[in-house]
Amino acid sequence: MAGRYSGVVKSWNGSKGYGFLSSPQITGDVMFLRSHLPADAKEVRGKFLEGKTVNFDLTTGPDGRAQGANMQITAAEGDFVAGEVKSYSERHGYGFIMSSSLKGEVRFNRTDLDALLPGVDLKGELVICKVLLMPDGKLRAEKIMFQSSKIANRLKAGGMMGFGKGGGKGGFGQMDYGMDGNGFGKGGFGKGGFGQGYGMMDYGMDGNGFGKGGFGKGGFGKGGFGDDGRDQGQGAQGIVIAYNSGKGYGFLKCGKADSDVYFKSQDAYQEGTIVSFTLKINKDGKPSAINLQPGISSGQTYTGTVKTFLDTKGYGFISVPGQPSDVYFNKDLAPAALQNGSLVGKSVRFTVQVSADGKARAEQGAQFY
Repeated sequence: MAGRYSGVVKSWNGSKGYGFLSSPQITGDVMFLRSHLPADAKEVRGKFLEGKTVNFDLTTGPDGRAQGANMQITAAEGDFVAGEVKSYSERHGYGFIMSSSLKGEVRFNRTDLDALLPGVDLKGELVICKVLLMPDGKLRAEKIMFQSSKIANRLKAGGMMGFGKGGGKGGFGQMDYGMDGNGFGKGGFGKGGFGQGYGMMDYGMDGNGFGKGGFGKGGFGKGGFGDDGRDQGQGAQGIVIAYNSGKGYGFLKCGKADSDVYFKSQDAYQEGTIVSFTLKINKDGKPSAINLQPGISSGQTYTGTVKTFLDTKGYGFISVPGQPSDVYFNKDLAPAALQNGSLVGKSVRFTVQVSADGKARAEQGAQFY
């Protein structure tokens, strides 16, 4: 097979180095590998790549299946693009990025990045950034991020190079899509480990935390995973990416897990099926799913109750009867009269949009009452 095609990336697993794309010119999904991506996009994560339009050649893999090769990621003005730092002057406070998705170099300023370690050399580092076309026709970068946490931790001031002894009493405090104010507990990262547990996380732990012992001096501490030393699991939703009917197991893509989620079931699941389940972390640190059931689907209307709402952050979560995973909603969905009040406990009727990793989000037109 040979030729140039156009398609859209359906999924990308950066930790395993493979993904799938679809094209109206080809029947069925097409697999591609990290080596098929442009050199300046080798470390991108799924959230960046999924949904991107790409041009590619079609080849045959060792197993005889079609594979995409020589991929080029297209971009429009205002899109985030992957690139490589061509040059950077710490003394002058600016540098230039080159991207295979663009023609010409993109200027950036030191202030577009988080604080860096003194004397760091950015040349050759992989980034993603939003690109703007200036009135003079030149390209300007903003919102620059490193393509992986590994790169960021190596270059950024305060990167998690080691936990040290201290950590302070305050823990991490409040984080977007993370802690709700309970933080990482009194112990911080110091000698006391993570202190009293994780507390409640949005898109994360549900309040059971990791137990009172935290990670602490003695490994996972007294509590380990919960008060009885076991991972109690959390509600989650994901999309089936593979299922072996002969062996009765498969894998899910889930936004709450850093890697593919293993599940075992005698019920046959088609790729692309949305399911909800209980997400557990095994002793080897790998995620698995149990108690699978049909998940919340795009375009469907549901009725639920506002479970949590962070007014200062402008978002919250809705619980749906019979579903273990909550639905994200933005503050703007609520009527103006309710936005500054307490939304917790309010009933809401809404239509859902599901992202590529299975996360459910309430769409415009939600009715609160």
